Amino acid sequence: MRTLKVLHLASFDGNIGDNANHNGVRFLWKKYLPEYDFAITPLEMREYFWKWKSFDDGFADMVNEYDLFVCGGGNYFELWVQSSPTGTSVAIPLEVLRKIKTPCLFYALGLDPYMGAPDICIERFKRFLDYTLASPQFLVSVRNDGSLDSARRVLGGEYADRIHLMPDGGHFVQPEACTHYELTPGARTIGVNLAGDMLDFRFKSCNGKNLNDFKRSTAAVLCDIMRRMPDVNLIFYPHIHKDYSFLADFICGIDDHLLRRRITVAPYLHGQGAERKFFDLYRQCALNIGTRLHANICSVGLKTPSIGIVTHEQIHELYGYYGMAERALRFSDDNYAAKLDDLISDSLENTERISCRYSDVMSMVTKDAERFLGIMNCWLDSVV
Repeated sequence: MRTLKVLHLASFDGNIGDNANHNGVRFLWKKYLPEYDFAITPLEMREYFWKWKSFDDGFADMVNEYDLFVCGGGNYFELWVQSSPTGTSVAIPLEVLRKIKTPCLFYALGLDPYMGAPDICIERFKRFLDYTLASPQFLVSVRNDGSLDSARRVLGGEYADRIHLMPDGGHFVQPEACTHYELTPGARTIGVNLAGDMLDFRFKSCNGKNLNDFKRSTAAVLCDIMRRMPDVNLIFYPHIHKDYSFLADFICGIDDHLLRRRITVAPYLHGQGAERKFFDLYRQCALNIGTRLHANICSVGLKTPSIGIVTHEQIHELYGYYGMAERALRFSDDNYAAKLDDLISDSLENTERISCRYSDVMSMVTKDAERFLGIMNCWLDSVV
């Protein structure tokens, strides 16, 4: 076994979904790349967002001290960043990239045009790809949330055909079985994740529906489910701190006696290792409903029935990849509330059948992961 010193640029704090992703990646690399021992040094991407650090010559010097540089996973190929030399959050100037001699892996990144993709960003990103895709020093992959289709649509086949698909690591998160006082023994619990960030983007008025309509209709459906099914409880999952403020407003639409007796809130956890306890809650619930990407990815990976609420197109694309588009609902749909009620009721009635279907889906996801990890293994053998 060969030890590789790895500098890993990604987000590690403040979003438990990122931790689930990294957990699954470590599991996969240990299983499918046994020839290598990855000694990973984390480098927090948000410190570059906050302008605490810069992608400058010092960054290149730091990367060159390692055997391997990894960027991802995460939604870092978002194409709206006009202040970036690459048009994305991976804002490494080409003149800095050329000074890096270490092999570089861009791993399972989200390629996201949905918040905008100005021509200047597309042109800059193409220049970035022209350099990285032409050199054996670099290996570029995107995650299974429609990113490859977005690449084909926005960049063209000449680029998309050279970018690899690698499923998000959250599909393979390894939770730790433990006792959760948030769960009532004997009850069926529905876990609910409601994203509290980017609200203007997520809930821009569509089909005459807006954020307040979503809150009212979703809360009403959940209340009605609990009234009809006395053994069903709710737990809310905050993934980032902004989810709390959203939740505080959302629960104003829920009956007081239900809030006091049948609803709990998971702790706000983040950081490496916290995902093992947090996503065991996902595993133990009868059904999970979520607007965040990893709320859905991890549910499918854990074979817990899930419903994706589409407030970002990535959720629709994700379930399309699974071949389960019917499990993703748009809040702007006509009869959204009735559809949500029907899907919750059916999911609670047919939990075992849906879990079996998720097992089949995960067989496909695993094959896609194995395919890319085989490519990655050959690449590592040739460059490190």
